[in-house]
Amino acid sequence: MRSLLIDDCRRLNVNIIAQNYFDGIWELEHHGPWDKLYLDHDLSNDDESYCKEHRRYMTGYDIMCWLEEHPEHLPGEIVLVTDNPVGRDKMKQVINKLYPRDEVHGIR
Repeated sequence: MRSLLIDDCRRLNVNIIAQNYFDGIWELEHHGPWDKLYLDHDLSNDDESYCKEHRRYMTGYDIMCWLEEHPEHLPGEIVLVTDNPVGRDKMKQVINKLYPRDEVHGIR
């Protein structure tokens, strides 16, 4: 099983770890399809995570929005690993739109 973690702090036993939005999108786009995506909401606030176009730091929610626009890159399962309750709820809303209710999509 191929797994990807997009998180700036956690280290899980996965194939690839991306620490910011842009690296995460690159992995989803170029190294997929992924069986499982572990996703944090609050990604690093360093220069590599800042989006000049949006004038803010990009988050796991932004990754979910990108997946909504690019469903061909959807992983088989998404596991939310964020401690941010507001971010988790926003990300769950997108997951519920992307995966039919009768599929298991690994929201934790």
